[in-house]
Amino acid sequence: LSTAAAITNLSGRGVGMDVVKKTIEGLRGSIEIASTPGEGSVVSLRIPLTLAIIDGLLVRVGSGRYVIPLATVEECVELTPTQDLRSTGRSLITLRDELVPFIRLREQFATGTPPDPHQKIVVVATGQDRVGLVVDQILGDHQTVIKPLSSFHADVGAFSGATIMGDGGVALILDIGHLVASGQRPETQMRAAG
Repeated sequence: LSTAAAITNLSGRGVGMDVVKKTIEGLRGSIEIASTPGEGSVVSLRIPLTLAIIDGLLVRVGSGRYVIPLATVEECVELTPTQDLRSTGRSLITLRDELVPFIRLREQFATGTPPDPHQKIVVVATGQDRVGLVVDQILGDHQTVIKPLSSFHADVGAFSGATIMGDGGVALILDIGHLVASGQRPETQMRAAG
């Protein structure tokens, strides 16, 4: 397929339609071509709406499950009960001689459940900014098909979308940029915003 008027060394060679067809079918879509001599061709592509797939880290906070985009995850460490007690009111942890602020997602999402005895901190980053997200349990890697939130939920800043799990349940996808920005703010501002 080529739309060039003439073939040169640099243009006009086009792409074989068999390559296009295989690629579209690989996306669970279809392609149709209708040609009229002397008039032109109409190429119709049909592709599914849910093409946005990300690798994520599935975590549990209270009874809810959430997905953290894996591309933003730097490391996972355990939050010991001693560190948890010591950080009350400060929300800072020392990782390799560097202070990293963290957010207790249980408080952020008002789960109303007691913390697990072995909480984890998932350290995420956007650009140069890092923040830790305290979760109850890390459930593992999860390939996630992103479903957009409805317009009713569009104002909820902590989430960028949702995904449907294999058991039919829903897990919300965390908006890491929003959470990192709120974790970098002083706690007084964060409480006022939260």
